[in-house]
Amino acid sequence: MRDEKPLTPHGFGVLVVVALQDLVEDAALRAELRHAWHAFGGLLAIRGLEGITARQLVDVCASLGGPVETDLDASKSRFQVEPGVMRIGNLRDAEGNLISMCVDSMSLDGSPRWQPERRAPAWHTDSVYRQNPPVGSALFCRQAPPEGAETCFCDTAAGYAALRADARRRLDGLECLASLAHHDAKVRSTNPEYPVPTPDQRRANPPKRIPCVLRHPRTGRPAVYGVNSGTFAVVPKGTPIDATRLDAFELDGFEDPSVDAELRSLLPHLTADRFALVWRWQPGDLVLWDNRCTMHAATGFDMARYTREMWRLTIVADHPDDDLPPQL
Repeated sequence: MRDEKPLTPHGFGVLVVVALQDLVEDAALRAELRHAWHAFGGLLAIRGLEGITARQLVDVCASLGGPVETDLDASKSRFQVEPGVMRIGNLRDAEGNLISMCVDSMSLDGSPRWQPERRAPAWHTDSVYRQNPPVGSALFCRQAPPEGAETCFCDTAAGYAALRADARRRLDGLECLASLAHHDAKVRSTNPEYPVPTPDQRRANPPKRIPCVLRHPRTGRPAVYGVNSGTFAVVPKGTPIDATRLDAFELDGFEDPSVDAELRSLLPHLTADRFALVWRWQPGDLVLWDNRCTMHAATGFDMARYTREMWRLTIVADHPDDDLPPQL
């Protein structure tokens, strides 16, 4: 591996500087980086990839993480760069039309640590409400503003391990209830034109029960899981939810107080400086993160002064060469 640098003293995240041609052509290098992704807590940053094409990016991410999702929701199709690559930021075309998915986020105020009074940064794990949640995600930087627009990452496995034993036991017995409909209802709270799901759409995307503590299938490490806007309740495993309450969660966007009490109450601990870092983007940076043992949060920037363009990919399954028993 070339120019390897751990990003934190306790080994969460690694930065590797490589030449684009080497990354594209050297299968052994990509395999080495894939193993580093797991070894450094599910966070891999690669610098020096200016000029990579969207097609090359799909191939690289598939070889580093695993198969890349190629179908975007209809609402996001105008942001597609290449099948599997979605543009986010504030880039517009020659006619002034927005061709990037704009992410509404608050500016970083010093530490990445969760601030309950501001409810920021907006820490989360991607798409836990899906029937098959993605194993990872990737961002590639095309244009970055000179200030702002950082991305925060935290190690939810190390954060879980540092909890008191009684807190770990309690979390082990809990599960999150999450759904796409609840996620969309929260979107409607700020965007009333966002569509209400039909009964058929709700049946096709039923609520999921996901563990509050997820054991990684490759490393065997347990990690806090389920912090996402699609999570509407945290309950003891197996607790039934009646249909009337489900309608309130999925159609009205009601969130049970248990989400704050059981999950968000952990965020000041999980996102403390010893478990978290702030990534400041440079053009040519590629960062992959494992959703099963990390959380992340976007931060804002002055969109009136600066342009930001990022390419985003979703990794839907583990790489077939990683189909190994967990290492405890």
